[in-house]
Amino acid sequence: MNDLKAVWDEFLSRWSKEKVEQLTLEEYIDVNNKDTLAYWLEHKTKSLGSIRGGDSSKFGIYRRNRPPRGERSHIKHGEVYSWVTRFGDTEEKAFAQVKNSILQVINCIEIGDIKTIQTIELADTLKWKIAFLYQDANNPKVINIFKRDMLRDACLDPTGDFSDLYKDLLKKRGDKHILQYGYEIWNSLEKEELDNFDISAEHYYENLSEEGIVPNTLNTILYGPPGTGKTYTTINKALQIVAPDFYLKNKDDREKLKCRFDELLNNNRIGFVTFHQSFSYEDFVEGLKASTTEGKQISYDVEDGIFKSMCNSASVKATVNTEQQALDISNRKIWKMSLGDTSGEDAFIYQQCIENNYVLLGYGYDIDFSNTSNRKEVIETFRTNEVIIDKESSDYRVTSVNNFKNEMSIGDLVVISDGNRKFRAIAEITSDYIFDETLVSDSGYSQVRKVTWHRVYEPSLPVDELFKKNLSQMTLYRLYGATIDLDKLQGIFSLPSIEDKTEISNDRVLIIDEINRGNISNIFGELITLIEPSKRSGGTESLSVKLPYSKETFSVPSNLHIIGTMNTADKSLAQLDIALRRRFEFVEMMTNYELLKDIPNIEGINVAKLVKTMNQRIELLYDREHTIGHSFFLPLLGNPSLQLLAEIFELQILPLLEEYFFEDWERVGQVLGDHLKDNHELRFVIEQFGNSEIAELMGDDWEVPGIQSYCRNQKAFKNPQAYIGVYTR
Repeated sequence: MNDLKAVWDEFLSRWSKEKVEQLTLEEYIDVNNKDTLAYWLEHKTKSLGSIRGGDSSKFGIYRRNRPPRGERSHIKHGEVYSWVTRFGDTEEKAFAQVKNSILQVINCIEIGDIKTIQTIELADTLKWKIAFLYQDANNPKVINIFKRDMLRDACLDPTGDFSDLYKDLLKKRGDKHILQYGYEIWNSLEKEELDNFDISAEHYYENLSEEGIVPNTLNTILYGPPGTGKTYTTINKALQIVAPDFYLKNKDDREKLKCRFDELLNNNRIGFVTFHQSFSYEDFVEGLKASTTEGKQISYDVEDGIFKSMCNSASVKATVNTEQQALDISNRKIWKMSLGDTSGEDAFIYQQCIENNYVLLGYGYDIDFSNTSNRKEVIETFRTNEVIIDKESSDYRVTSVNNFKNEMSIGDLVVISDGNRKFRAIAEITSDYIFDETLVSDSGYSQVRKVTWHRVYEPSLPVDELFKKNLSQMTLYRLYGATIDLDKLQGIFSLPSIEDKTEISNDRVLIIDEINRGNISNIFGELITLIEPSKRSGGTESLSVKLPYSKETFSVPSNLHIIGTMNTADKSLAQLDIALRRRFEFVEMMTNYELLKDIPNIEGINVAKLVKTMNQRIELLYDREHTIGHSFFLPLLGNPSLQLLAEIFELQILPLLEEYFFEDWERVGQVLGDHLKDNHELRFVIEQFGNSEIAELMGDDWEVPGIQSYCRNQKAFKNPQAYIGVYTR
């Protein structure tokens, strides 16, 4: 946030109101000059709210670097400048009017008059960006979203205008900085796509190593425009690391790969998180979280974020019972048990139990409960031994002894906790209750059950590796499906038996989707250095840090792989945090036209040529980072129909282009080749009103102000020649 505020301050320092009052045309807009007001508004302050897209006419007047190509009804051309006709008939008059309008916006926002700004004749994105930048940040009137449709979606108001939409949204801002609030609104309107994978494309993604993605790379970012399969590819990449044999055997079966990926995701061998503007260090590493105790008191506990949790899990070595085969957990009771306080005087109990293959219960003192068979008899035995039991129904000593002696059975499983946020072993009960008076003098623990230790974890595993919520501090209680994830537990015991090793390999993968959308410096904090291979635990220059909340010593293990995805339409590689760029290997994923060649011709339409031509035009009009990926068209592999192609164009491609070019439908039409089609019926984007309609509606003397209104031509979507006309003339 501080970086963004600095950009804002720098803009106001360079372009004060006084400077704008003295503004010349050359200072306002020029070619190849990166210190004009227009360049600052579009490029240097993009991080404060983007107005990129469309053409230069949004600035009212602009300088050309080549002769004009064709005529546009709303644009006049001079020798080197072109301008929107409504601003004047000469470049001097046009610039004077544009400059006056900009100053009007600044004057209005200074007094908080956004209603008047709405009437000022500048392009919407331009005037609201100016209003945003020159407003009082402590008493804002404008949010850094300058697209009316997005504001309407945020307000659930399909007809609202800018001033009302901004006012409604700002009512809910609270004390958040206007930049943070705007980004949160933008983020809330976007959707995640983890589960939106298309099985028809598996043959494209099967050869990841050949595509330059090296399985042994610890930190990788897949980057490219929308629809190039970045998130899709993370499944293959993760399986190559965590389950390489399975991947090699099933790389041609996308359904099996996705199913195995989901299993590993559920078992925390793979982690998945999406960065966004409000994602923080506390979400990623650790932070304080309020909770309510059984006594209704508020307490604040340190809660691990996904990165710390994955690092802790990857650091764990699991000692396994080498004689154990796959174990079916169905019809077994499962218990949670504490074996001594890890920070108390009886901390040694746990290690004693591990070494002697039993579990011990401290409740019950030196009393033998061998002859009890139910709770009532346990109470009587306590009293016989002069132990006072006041509340028979709730005395926990009675509950724990009765569970240990009479409810627990041979074959039951016991999960040993380490506090309420970790667990450290899993055992199977192999004997009935035993009273061992020889243990009383040693530890005070005399109630015994023999066990087989199936898993012993060092260090302890995070609770979310096996549980749906934190554990209770109670010493012994039964676990049910609401607390323990039975699928995860079964997954532990479904692993192949290990005959020659006593440890399970423990590679883990953390996938960070949309990694460029978060504030990397804030999210990683001091840990950004620790992800370097040489700085990880066991590395040649390994480092550790003391975490700010838990005060624990922390390092990043060398078996945790990080895979990020980056949509270059959101932020270019050049804008990415330099600290992140130095520590990741980047794999570019662009549109694969060879894959599109597998789509059969659809009523004469060559889909590969269609997409390639549109992308070439986008590169000329915008840049290659905003091209269209092949994934949008992959459903056509299984259903090569005009109807499906029309749906893809109307519901996905046109909205994407509209977003790229900020509703400049003339440029959208140029991407689609409409400007080259002599037959207007084949154009996807057409002028909404003809001259006769305008005359009928407004009279013969009325002139169209500014850019003509456009609309979609629904007939074109159903005409094969409209698509063919995109790439042929």
